[in-house]
Amino acid sequence: MQTRQRQLANRRAAKKKLWWWIGGGVLALAILCLGFLYLRGFFRSEVEYKITNGPSLEEPRFPLLVVSLSNALPTSGRLTDYWSGADAIYAARIDAIKSAKRTIHFETYYMTPGRRADEFAAALSDRAQAGVEVQLLIDDYGTDSIPSEYWQRLQQAGVEVRFFREFDWRAPLEYNSRTHRKLLLIDGQRVLIGGAGVSDDWDGDPEIGDTAPWLEFEASYTGEVVSLLEGNFFQNWAYVGGTVDLAQDVIKVQPEKGTPLYITNDTSTLSESTIRMLFQVSFLAARERIWIGSPYFVPDRNTRNVLIQARQKGVDVRVLTMGQKNDKPIVRFASRELYGELLEAGVQVCEYQPSMMHAKLALIDDDWVSTGSANFDPRSYHHNDELNISTNNTQLIEKTDNLFQNALDNSNCLTRIEWQNRSATEKLLGQIGLIFKPLL
Repeated sequence: MQTRQRQLANRRAAKKKLWWWIGGGVLALAILCLGFLYLRGFFRSEVEYKITNGPSLEEPRFPLLVVSLSNALPTSGRLTDYWSGADAIYAARIDAIKSAKRTIHFETYYMTPGRRADEFAAALSDRAQAGVEVQLLIDDYGTDSIPSEYWQRLQQAGVEVRFFREFDWRAPLEYNSRTHRKLLLIDGQRVLIGGAGVSDDWDGDPEIGDTAPWLEFEASYTGEVVSLLEGNFFQNWAYVGGTVDLAQDVIKVQPEKGTPLYITNDTSTLSESTIRMLFQVSFLAARERIWIGSPYFVPDRNTRNVLIQARQKGVDVRVLTMGQKNDKPIVRFASRELYGELLEAGVQVCEYQPSMMHAKLALIDDDWVSTGSANFDPRSYHHNDELNISTNNTQLIEKTDNLFQNALDNSNCLTRIEWQNRSATEKLLGQIGLIFKPLL
């Protein structure tokens, strides 16, 4: 009888010990998670500030403010092409690669296995085997679904592949900061820049209900802007251990001037954002309209305040963003939680319906446009390397306006009542999403 009692006591003690271990493990994990968020500045209070008396776009000091406040690089160039839709964008990239005689430099965030990636690899391999220097700077996180065999085949063909911020256990917090640029440079003479990754997703993703290609565009430039963007590419190429050859035929003075362009090259930092400052200075200059295109629209308090102030002054403020067919539902739910005061102020928030909306743009009056890789969210502001080109180029403004107008015709613009009547589940998910807003 005593033996039986001892066995029962031992079992109870073992169970109790097990539960202590489980509880301790859960507590340790929670402490680690909180420690990670603390070290990343997750609990940092959001600094609010005001910028007043902004000049109009026509005033000579407006470009000076863009350069000084957003660290933009003033340059010049000529818009040579503009494409919208997956077929046109990927065909333009392949044609550009096939035309290369000396160098191909490509930096991107997102790639997935499939037809587009295979076509891309075939074109690059062909040029590398023909003696063209091909260098790929690939984000380690955004391309993690690509098998190692894919990169090995490229390397065997002569392509140099380097990965941006591979995970390093000695600096694990750095892995949250990515390169989000999409940059294709050909022979130091031409650049293609936009928001598309290399993925079949852009043709339409059945898993999210897409019935059409994603809303996307890309632009091509020649002139001095190409040389500066070559330098931007080489910055990150050097940081991942690559060799930077500064021979005279790599980054050279371009005789062609073209229209003024401004490059805002945002690099990851928790306390500052040149991209955010670029947008805010531009919005303050608006007298007629501010049209924003951003799939991941999670604006901070400062950005929301500027938009509301512009609307109160009679500026037509519209936001084009993703609808139900999207690749990041939690971001959409968090974003929708922030619409209330915007809608109340008269800002139009329009959700694209046919497919995923992925274009990134800001159109100010009829005189200023900014396009590139940056979204209106904390990730683009504080965590990613981004790249935007801003200009008063009338051709780009006209094409961007047409893209926006056509997209609005296929969008649902929310009313405040419709926003208030969203489901309790959506509201809950939105509040959960906002808890992690600094990381979105």
